[in-house]
Amino acid sequence: MTGAPKGGRRSLLIELAVVTAAVLVACRLLMTVRGIVSGPWFLTDFLTTSIYIVLLYVPIEVMLRRGRPMDFLDRGAAQVARSVAAFAVAAIVIFPPFVVAAHLWQGMFGMRFAGVAELPALPFVAWTVLIVAPVEEFFFRGYFQSAMNRICRRRWRFLGARFGWGLVITALVFAFAHSVIFFRWWHFSIFFPALVFGYLRERTGSITAPALFHAASNILMDWIARSYIPA
Repeated sequence: MTGAPKGGRRSLLIELAVVTAAVLVACRLLMTVRGIVSGPWFLTDFLTTSIYIVLLYVPIEVMLRRGRPMDFLDRGAAQVARSVAAFAVAAIVIFPPFVVAAHLWQGMFGMRFAGVAELPALPFVAWTVLIVAPVEEFFFRGYFQSAMNRICRRRWRFLGARFGWGLVITALVFAFAHSVIFFRWWHFSIFFPALVFGYLRERTGSITAPALFHAASNILMDWIARSYIPA
């Protein structure tokens, strides 16, 4: 990916700051309204869905207006296959030690293993795979990280992927964004899987692999969390 012209980097950085701040404020307001509204279930579902509409529509509109290509989407079956293969390799390498780390994490906070929980419900899996992961990856690894790569040179190389500070900054913003929208003290830890999402985006050139890994991580973590109870 070519970098932005020197005179355009400041403009692009301002764009990222303004767009990201506006999106996070809008999502925070929607989440706040969702938390206080009393009404039928479809109203709260609509408010939740609206968050993902904002995350998807805004960057698309900005990139179309700025004439920047969405070159982080797979182009053809061959790239899809490479993305799926990269996801599979990452899952095989990372998920086993992740399960061990999650077990230790639960024990640190007074939880004990109560047996393998039931598999996550199909609606949760579908929502995660079809909406949550791809939309979040579109905004952060697609729009945001691609723009950061135009601002920051990709100086480093690791296992076939070139990346730079853009990947790290995107991971930080991604973790911070979760706390802006819906605060949880442990959101800082999201930074670490976000580094993997960012790496997969650079390794494959698209957001398919990070979206698959993101969805699988969320589903796995939900399954693990339901397997533990207070000691």
